Amino acid sequence: MNLTDDDIQMSVRDFFAPVLLLEFIDLPDLHARIQWGEKQLDERDRRRSVRRLEGEPDAGCLTRWSATPGGFRYDVDARGGARSGFVYWHDVHRTVNSRLTPVRYGALRAAVEAVAAHDNAYLPGPVPFRTPELWASLFHRPWARRASDLELKASAALDAICPPVKAQPALF
Repeated sequence: MNLTDDDIQMSVRDFFAPVLLLEFIDLPDLHARIQWGEKQLDERDRRRSVRRLEGEPDAGCLTRWSATPGGFRYDVDARGGARSGFVYWHDVHRTVNSRLTPVRYGALRAAVEAVAAHDNAYLPGPVPFRTPELWASLFHRPWARRASDLELKASAALDAICPPVKAQPALF
C-alpha cells in the first residue's frame, strides 16, 4: 500500500531533531540537501527506525527510513498492512518551508544555539565539592534543569515548523 498524507508528515517530523532541522533549513540548494540526507542515513548505517507513540496513527507500529537516491524510502509496519513509499528531499524541503516563518526560524536558531552553548559550558573534571550531595544540589540539578528547559524550547520550535499529526501531551 502507498503512504498516507499522515505517514509523509510523520516521516518528515520524526526524522528531525531540532539541530538537524536547522542544518537542513540552512542548506543552500537541492544538491546540498541530497548530500546532507545521504550523510545522515549513512551515519545511521543507512537505516533508521522509530516506533509510533500512543495517540498517533497506527500507534505502536514500527517505521523505518532507508536511503534511496535523492531521498529515502519510508516503511510503516501497520496492523492493517504494510505501507511504503519514497520521499524525496525536495518534498521534505517543501513540507518544512510550508510552515517556516522568520519568527519560527529565529526561535529554532536561538533554541538550538542556546542548547549548544549550554552543553559546551559543561566541563567534566574533578568535583570541587565536599560531598556528592553538595555537587548534586549546587551544580548537577540546576545544570540539568536548565538543559531540560532549553531542550523543551528547541522541541517546541521543531513542533511549530514540523507539527505532529496529532498533538502529544507535554512531557512535564
